[in-house]
Amino acid sequence: VLGASVGDDKDDKISNNSDDESNAPGIPSCHSLPSRAGKHRHIADSGKDLSRHEVELDLDVEQPPDSEDELLGAETRSSKAPTKRKAAAEHQQGGTMTVTAAITNLVTCMIGASVLSLPRMVAMNGWAFGPLMVAVAACVSYRASVLVDQAVDATTELQGRRPGSIGEVALECWGLRGKRTVLILTSVFQISKVAVYFVVIGTNLHFWADTIPQRTCSIIGAGFCMRLVFLRDITVISRWSFIGVIAAGFYLFTITIAGLSAAAMSDRPTAGLLPVDYHDVLANFAVMLYAYSPSDVVPVLKRDMKEPKDLRCALFWSHVTVASIYVLIGTVGYLGWGRDVQGNVLLSMCDEPGCPGALPEVAAPGAKWVLGYILSFAVVSNLMVTVPVVLYCVFRMFENEYEHLQTGMANTLLRATVVTGSLTIALTMPFFIEILGVISTVLLTTLQVFVPVSMTLALSKRGVVQYGKCETFSLFLGGLIFLVGTSRSLRNLSDAIAKSSW
Repeated sequence: VLGASVGDDKDDKISNNSDDESNAPGIPSCHSLPSRAGKHRHIADSGKDLSRHEVELDLDVEQPPDSEDELLGAETRSSKAPTKRKAAAEHQQGGTMTVTAAITNLVTCMIGASVLSLPRMVAMNGWAFGPLMVAVAACVSYRASVLVDQAVDATTELQGRRPGSIGEVALECWGLRGKRTVLILTSVFQISKVAVYFVVIGTNLHFWADTIPQRTCSIIGAGFCMRLVFLRDITVISRWSFIGVIAAGFYLFTITIAGLSAAAMSDRPTAGLLPVDYHDVLANFAVMLYAYSPSDVVPVLKRDMKEPKDLRCALFWSHVTVASIYVLIGTVGYLGWGRDVQGNVLLSMCDEPGCPGALPEVAAPGAKWVLGYILSFAVVSNLMVTVPVVLYCVFRMFENEYEHLQTGMANTLLRATVVTGSLTIALTMPFFIEILGVISTVLLTTLQVFVPVSMTLALSKRGVVQYGKCETFSLFLGGLIFLVGTSRSLRNLSDAIAKSSW
């Protein structure tokens, strides 16, 4: 995740004193890219005693040699010269990540706090649509990731070196303004995501201590994160990343067992086949898409791969794995609690009449389940580490773009402002599923649908990738989600604020 926002390519300079792209082998990738042979020809004198400088000619038309000897000599010299693309390919073979490691990293990246919303999303869309929508969201996410992977290969061909972040691909497609726009949108998305994390932390701490208000629990949780948030050494933060892997296992275990237990104890009907409200379908789909969407980390993973061309295989199997887990969690949650399942499934893990936070403040909650305690502990532990990692990416983006923010009081003020902004959103709008819906329909759709498709369109105009029907369909679907889904998500958030006691 860090490299996706922070990629620093100052050390990736490649010497290309002698090239001949017309004979260059392709960069290793899952799809061969169209050749640009004949566009540029580099003629170099390889003799030991050079009396002239190397000459680089930009030719659109083949120039015939003056003699057969000149032709043979030019071919011999060009065959000895290392090509630009071959040198770039050799330079990129420094990664050590295997396909298995890449799949593990992608699965860990995708499975997060949003998994708590999936039972509710499936329940709201019924048996006929809910599980299918979870699977279709995986397909859309996979396609977006493939487009970014393709754009990375195309950028590598154009630049002669592999980009380390989505911002560098945007730079190649749209220039400096495009790069900064993508990075700023990514930062806003990450800050909003942290606000959702603070809401989730507050809800889960409130489950343990229901005498403490949820907003106060969010402040307490943010305070626990402060020490790691202000660290400037990512290696210290990364030492705790193993917690995310363990937490993902607990998510699956606790939600599955709790859902099956609820189904065994309850006689509520769960035969709803169709969505509760068709107006919410697109907004719900965006939330499901949010639960995947690893395309922003594709450039850094590809750069660290031992065989970069194998990343597409890792993307495929990681999406298959996560989709299987999500469909299982969503269907088991719906089976156990039916349409009554809460937006945060944790708040369903209590005896009747329900959990604290899901009932009016004057109502006495039911007994809390042990599985609920285990799940809430896993969620809080995971997010205590996830929040500093996500914010580190944001801080590094600003620090790389603006040098005066790198040290001193300005840097401290930047960090304090970002954390305060996220916490303010969490305190003023502590509505997990409603905020998640707005973020998903507005920011996620832009970054995970519009940006990859637009990159493909920009690069297709330069002849290095193809823009096809799948991209047109993705653009159409993204437009529907953005227009219709956003309207519905904003209305749901407005209704939640109106019903809130504060």
